[in-house]
Amino acid sequence: MRRRQFITALGVTTIGAGLAACSSGPGSGTSDSPGPSVGSATPLGADPAALARFFGPRLTARSGGSFGLSRVELLPVSPPALGRLLRVHYPARSASPSVAREYDRPQGGAQLYLALVNGAVDFLHLRYYVRFPEDFDFVKGGKLPGLYGGTVTSGRRIPDGGDGLSTRYMWRAHGAAEVYAYLPTSVAHGTSLGRGSWAWPVGRWVCVEQAVRLNRPGRLDGNVTVHVDGRQVLSQGGLEFRTTERLGIDGVLFSTFFGGSDPSWATVRSQYADFAAFAVSDRPIDPLPNV
Repeated sequence: MRRRQFITALGVTTIGAGLAACSSGPGSGTSDSPGPSVGSATPLGADPAALARFFGPRLTARSGGSFGLSRVELLPVSPPALGRLLRVHYPARSASPSVAREYDRPQGGAQLYLALVNGAVDFLHLRYYVRFPEDFDFVKGGKLPGLYGGTVTSGRRIPDGGDGLSTRYMWRAHGAAEVYAYLPTSVAHGTSLGRGSWAWPVGRWVCVEQAVRLNRPGRLDGNVTVHVDGRQVLSQGGLEFRTTERLGIDGVLFSTFFGGSDPSWATVRSQYADFAAFAVSDRPIDPLPNV
């Protein structure tokens, strides 16, 4: 039986007004802001214009590969500097789409491919804020948004070096964090990069940035770095993302759900996570003040 592969290691284009950067330091975020009223929510699946405004003019939603937008809503956010937040719901007993299909379980979370309007690139930063509630139960793990290229990006399909790549994050049990990359060198599943190099906090906003540089075909010189609240927590080099220059970074894979390939990954009760302040850049983005 094949086993998963693990690797452990220790100008700016903004997406929407005021959504370009993230804060640093332990005091960022808020843990006690009251929840907004139901009447203030905008169901994202029913409002494509709201979707476009949230992610900004540099990204455009792809028509294929999405699911769960009825479980996503736009809400007011505190602090105001973050703009609006995107809340994704994970219903009780839900997990990944494959678990929903194979085990007759509810589907949870949501997914949307967002392509760069100006075309694919070889190097890109992605930053956003995420907030898990104080009582969030991480169970065994789940997915969080990252970058993607091509069409083979997830679902236990391994790319061949020319047809796809992705660098989503994962949360693991007790909030342990990693980059979960789909690479041509992956075995059976995605490749865990830096598992446990940092942890996802609960009860406050956390700013996370990944910078991905694709390798030159034929060389193992690709790399991924991650900064959390302005502090570098991961730098992983020696990676092969592609075997041809025809494959590049196409955009953002907004993808979040529990799982995992079987019901043991499912959330026992209904939960949610909040997202805000998405930005892409060809260089580091300055911290957002007053967050």
